[in-house]
Amino acid sequence: MLFSFLLGSSVQNIAASNDKQQIPPILDTQLIPTGYGVTKLLKRDYFLASLLIDKNAIYGSAEDIIYIDAARRMEFKFISDRKISGRTFGREMAAAIKINNIKDEIIDSKLQIRQFMKLFSRSIKKGDVLRFDYHDDFGTRVYHNNRRLGEIAYSKLFYRLLLRTWLGERPPSSQFKTGILGQNGDEYAITMQNRYQSL
Repeated sequence: MLFSFLLGSSVQNIAASNDKQQIPPILDTQLIPTGYGVTKLLKRDYFLASLLIDKNAIYGSAEDIIYIDAARRMEFKFISDRKISGRTFGREMAAAIKINNIKDEIIDSKLQIRQFMKLFSRSIKKGDVLRFDYHDDFGTRVYHNNRRLGEIAYSKLFYRLLLRTWLGERPPSSQFKTGILGQNGDEYAITMQNRYQSL
C-alpha cells in the first residue's frame, strides 16, 4: 500500500491490528486509522484522537489527506476530569480553524463555521466521544456519543478547514500531528492505539 510506505511502518501495524476491530463504516465505506494522538489542556491530557480514512485511499502526505476525495473521520475521546461546555468547545474549534487556514477560505466558509459552532450545546465530560465524519454523499456529520448533532451539507472546503486543525501548520502539538499520521514510531503507535481502544 503506497500510503503505508510513505507515511511509515506504524500505519501498517495499526491497520493490521485493527483487522479484528469493529470500526463503524461511513455509509458503505470501510475505514482504517492512520494514527493516534493526545492533546493537553492546562498541562493535563485533554482528549485522545484518531484519524481514519477510506481503506482504499492512496496518499503520501498530510496535504493529500486534506484534499483527497475519500471518506474520512476525526474522532475525539475525552479523558480530562474537567467538564467543558459545548459552547467553549465550539469556540476552541473555531479558533483552531482560524489559525490553521487562510483568511479567504475562512470567509468563504463563514456560514458553515457558524453552523458548526452552534451544534455544540451540551457539556462534554470524561468518557464522551465526538466524531466528525466526511463523505461526498452528504458532507460533514457531527456526532456526540453516537447521537447525530447535525450536518454541514456538501462542503468539501469546510472539512478541509476542519482537518487542518490537526494537520495544518499549527496543530495541537508536533507530536500530536505526527502521531495522527502514524509517524511517531511503532512503540508509540501501539501504546497510543491500546490506550485509545481501552476507553
